Parts: sequence; structure tokens; C-alpha cells
Amino acid sequence: MKCIILNSGMGTRLGDLTVNNPKSLVHLSENETILSKAINILSKFDIDEFIITTGYLDNILKDYIENTFPNLSFSFVHNPIYDKTNYIKSLDLIPDLNDDVILLHGDLVFDKKTASQVFASNDSGVVVDSLIDIPKDDFKAKVVDNNVKYIGVDYFEDDAIACQPFYYLRNEDWKIWKNKIREFCDSGNTNVYAENALNILTDEIIIKAIDIKGLLCMEIDTKEDLTKVKEILG
Repeated sequence: MKCIILNSGMGTRLGDLTVNNPKSLVHLSENETILSKAINILSKFDIDEFIITTGYLDNILKDYIENTFPNLSFSFVHNPIYDKTNYIKSLDLIPDLNDDVILLHGDLVFDKKTASQVFASNDSGVVVDSLIDIPKDDFKAKVVDNNVKYIGVDYFEDDAIACQPFYYLRNEDWKIWKNKIREFCDSGNTNVYAENALNILTDEIIIKAIDIKGLLCMEIDTKEDLTKVKEILG
């Protein structure tokens, strides 16, 4: 199994914390960053390669990973136009994969129980949480009979449920999504979410809702998010 972690963005909403540092290297504690926490958890599962997309301050990110995790297998995919595109372009640059995929954003903080639910899925799926309020600026999902039919920041219908970009994707489903991503990018449609491409496909591929029901899984976009996570982690 391959694990794709998206790390191309600039993290500007974190202000001074990302002036000289990639967003995923912001510290949660003295000895732990957002990224190191994620990799330490994910490496306990059946992953034979981590694929890291890079953009902003890519050399700092690569040096950190190679020095911190010398015994794990990494490859890096650089998006040279990271500041002009959304992460759909970073995904487009990833070579073809013939394996199941774990896909997540590099600013996600989660615990092992959350990861265990993702890895236990028999079908392609994405994390949702039915026990928390829907976020204003982050992903929401439309779920019908436990199947995810739409993911977007702009979905505020009565059936909206909080959604986090943490996926398990069967290889055949990943390939279908990846081909649609390529179509978007070839047509110059690179400033949208990769989920815009996925939403076209939800009648073709099945994406299950992996409901973590209050377990830890949240993105760190602002200093307020960082404070909240630090309080949760204690």
C-alpha cells in the first residue's frame, strides 16, 4: 500500500509559524510536528512507501523527513507551480500507482484509533464525523446510504456532515479519480479541489463514509486550530 501526503501548500493562515517553515512542520509539542505525528501513526500499518508532494520550502521538508525517518521509504513529487495551483495539480504529478492508496492532507492531526478505522475499510472511503458541528470553511460531505455523494466546502444542506481529507482508496478507484484529475489539469482547471473531480465520479465509484464519531481528526489551518489540538493532546 502507498500513502500520499499532500504538503505543497504555503500555510499562510498560520502567519509567522510558516514564514520559514512548511505548514506540516509546525510543532505540536517540543519533539513532535504535525507531520511526524502522522507518519509515526501511519508507519504502524501496512505501508511500503510514503509519497510526499512538495512545493513551498521543499528542501526543508525533504531534509526533515530524511533525517527524522531514515528507516522508512519515501519518494517526493514536487509541484513547481504550488503557489499558482491547488493540490489537484500536485496529485496530477504523481506517477501511476498499482497499489491501494491512503491519501491525506499534511496538516491533519489524528490518532491511531482514527487511522485504524481508515485502514480497516474494505471499500474506498473517507473520514466523516457525525458527532461534531459542520465546519464553516472546511469540507462537508453529502452521505446517502453510507455512500459519499459530494464533498465540498460549499455544502451546507440539512444533511451535510463534517468531512476530513483522509481517504482509503482501492487501486481501481484511485485510478479512475486520478484520470479525472488529469482531465481537469489538462484543461487548465487547476485552482479547484481534487474533490471537484471526485464529485463527478460518485455514481461510478463507491466512496464509503468512515464515521469516526468524535475521534480526533482535524486540519490545522489557523493558530486557533493549533491551540485547540494542543489542548486535546494535552
